[in-house]
Amino acid sequence: MLDLNDIEQRLSAYLCAPVSRLSVLASGWETTVFEFTLQSASKAFAPIRAGQSMVLRFYQGSEADAKGAREYTTIDRLFAAGYCVPRPYAFEADHRALGAPFFIMQRLTGGPLFTIRSFPSSLKTFSMAFFSFVRAQSRLHQLDPASAALREIPRAYAPVAGAGADPGSALLDRVLAIIAHRVETGPLPGLREALNLVAERAARFRHSPDSLLHMDYHPLNVMVDGVRVTGVIDWVNADVGDRHLDAAMTAVILSSSALENPRWMRDNIVGNGLRAGFAALYMPLYHAMAPIEFERFRYCQAVAALLRLSMLGMMRARGPEVVGFRREAIHEVTPAVVRLLSRYATRKSGAAVALEAPTPQPA
Repeated sequence: MLDLNDIEQRLSAYLCAPVSRLSVLASGWETTVFEFTLQSASKAFAPIRAGQSMVLRFYQGSEADAKGAREYTTIDRLFAAGYCVPRPYAFEADHRALGAPFFIMQRLTGGPLFTIRSFPSSLKTFSMAFFSFVRAQSRLHQLDPASAALREIPRAYAPVAGAGADPGSALLDRVLAIIAHRVETGPLPGLREALNLVAERAARFRHSPDSLLHMDYHPLNVMVDGVRVTGVIDWVNADVGDRHLDAAMTAVILSSSALENPRWMRDNIVGNGLRAGFAALYMPLYHAMAPIEFERFRYCQAVAALLRLSMLGMMRARGPEVVGFRREAIHEVTPAVVRLLSRYATRKSGAAVALEAPTPQPA
């Protein structure tokens, strides 16, 4: 458990200004996010003013150091390029400051595109801003990753031994190598046939113009205020490659993200209807803004589904820390999510896909 009083005192010392308010804003698979304000302007970071609502992103996963540095660099470069991200103020890699790497940034107005306050309010927020949600992603894909500023953005999908070991290789090759590594080391035999089928077709889709990709672009990572997107967050998976793969990952997440609470987002008639509706609306909207090659998109859907499913499989087989998350993230790998994602991967790949049930842990 994090000690709020301790963090407040240490943050005050780091910023050379007293913190007037600190509270937990959100807790995810690899970070805890705090909101805070200062009583007076920071003496260490002059742009941080008194009373300004700020965000402290606290990295806690097993790859915290690398992810924190990568996300800070990505947001810093995108902010300079004029893309809709929070203004970055500081990144600290030294664990001595707060006990873990952390990132201080602007607190965006509004809230996530998807909220769980109530069904009517959630549907209203989602419906009003969904067009802007898709437009912000298509705008990201129009940025030139080879420009002087954006080519500094680090790649998230590091190569593994074997195919795709070259850091400069196509993102598709690196992703397929990661899936293959997980299938063998998990082991995840229920994904092997589907992986073989998509790997056999990779040569047809390997080459494409490069775009800057978020690779985790979904309604909880896009902040909106009315119909306007105020910013896109959570850039730890950003990379460069085929934009169809990024769009496919969004389609996968929209189609398979089931929640236990609220009840209307579970794997039931209402929840499945909503997911199907969101996914059906997404593709034509994205296509209208950035025309897609449908065969390439369908192929990328299979790859994205296997990438995500292999991640969940590793979390169940070896623990969340193996794929860079906090131990508590295992609670998000529910039977409903695995079931929906397995069905999706089966449809898109053309091969039956399954994850074995997790091995019971001794009491």
